[in-house]
Amino acid sequence: MHASWLRKQSGQAVVLVAVAVVVLTAILALALDGGGIYLDRRQIQNAADSAALAGAELLMAIPPSYPGIHNQAIGNLVKNLPGTSTAGTVCSASCPNQPTVGFPSGGLGTLNLGAGYYAELSVTNSYTYLAVVWHIHQVAVAPIHGFQSTMTLQARAVAQNANLPYAVVALQDKPANSQYHNLNISASTAVLGLQGGGGPSARGGVFSNAGIDPGNGIPAITFSPAGNAGDLWAVNEPNGDQSLLNAAGRVTGQQTAGTLPRLASHLDLPSYPEPAPPAASFNGSTVVNGTAYLCPGQYTNQINVQSAGTAILFPGVYKVQAGGVNVQGTLRTLTNADLPISGCGQTLTSGADLGAIVEIKPDNFGGSTRCDKNPFTVGSSATFTLTPSLNYFNINVYIETYSAAWQTVCTTQPLGTNVLQFSSGACYNISGAIYGPADNMIMGTSSACGTTVGQVIAWTLTVNGSGTLNANFSANRLPYIKGLTQ
Repeated sequence: MHASWLRKQSGQAVVLVAVAVVVLTAILALALDGGGIYLDRRQIQNAADSAALAGAELLMAIPPSYPGIHNQAIGNLVKNLPGTSTAGTVCSASCPNQPTVGFPSGGLGTLNLGAGYYAELSVTNSYTYLAVVWHIHQVAVAPIHGFQSTMTLQARAVAQNANLPYAVVALQDKPANSQYHNLNISASTAVLGLQGGGGPSARGGVFSNAGIDPGNGIPAITFSPAGNAGDLWAVNEPNGDQSLLNAAGRVTGQQTAGTLPRLASHLDLPSYPEPAPPAASFNGSTVVNGTAYLCPGQYTNQINVQSAGTAILFPGVYKVQAGGVNVQGTLRTLTNADLPISGCGQTLTSGADLGAIVEIKPDNFGGSTRCDKNPFTVGSSATFTLTPSLNYFNINVYIETYSAAWQTVCTTQPLGTNVLQFSSGACYNISGAIYGPADNMIMGTSSACGTTVGQVIAWTLTVNGSGTLNANFSANRLPYIKGLTQ
């Protein structure tokens, strides 16, 4: 009986060993192939990220150089992908001047980098660059067991660069409004002074999606320092305005000699994020006389500073939901001379960030086609001073886009929301950016006091008055969106 039992057990070790070999082989395949796939996917994602960032760096060239953008992206790809080379790729010395190269075919991008790597690269709009990378990954163990010998891995990266390197950006681009000028110097006594360093990465000057009308002043537009503070760029300059720009003495000190303006290509509207205000809510604020300190938060009604009043802003975000802002007296941020100070839940000492951003909703409750229900008004005897903060993307005044349908609602020509209205005679110093991509801004000047802004991003801009509007361009004070978005 014992011998019979032994006979029944014979051969079972072979079965167990066979099962163990299969299990161990599966574990080995998982370890080798799974680990290899993970590392390969991580590598091509890193390469795609670096390519997207590299391409985005050159998006602000005017006009855009697609070969230069793509070749810089490819240069980063081949540095990060083993065995790849620029030799034989579509983008080499003869890279096509197209926003997209490497359109996929058969599931792979047609930009062949070698070693099983393929790519597609694309400028998707004025501010965004896309890099997609594929790799045909060799599987190590799986083919032994009848599985496919390769698999295709894909990585995708999108980078954004909306650092507009101009002192004034005017974005109106509608053919129906082509008879209007994006930038208009409307009085013969008004001057737009463009100050700061120019150069390839810090252009300064003016960019217009349409045309520039300098008016009849001599001069009308000046650059300081001469020869190094930028140029004028326009996408669609009418012949009449071009004649005005090139009249003797009308524009002085531009960086590049030759006929004005320099030819440009279209800029899309940037979408700088709107910083969220604190939860604190206030039913507006009216300062009749004396000095009042305002706290950041949501203002359901107007901030109104009358001629004998002074309002001082503690650092933070001020969102005015209705009524806009009316400054006839003094409205300013804190200065170092005010420190130390406590208030609004803050204790501020020397070196504190004193920046503030004022946000306006231009809602058109009244149905007017001018869409100026909630204006930001600075009166002719007012003083208005704002300091920017990196926390708010260097933006001091943020005019929201009215709604998704603003271009069909705000139809009074020129199209836009008509919110920001600085009167001639006002004294203002806004060190950061004034951002209103759908707003027709009016900025008056004064010969009696300074009128200074950092950067202006508007739908249209009109400059009038009897003095100079100084746009002090600084590359360190520009609004920014830069980096990977996915």
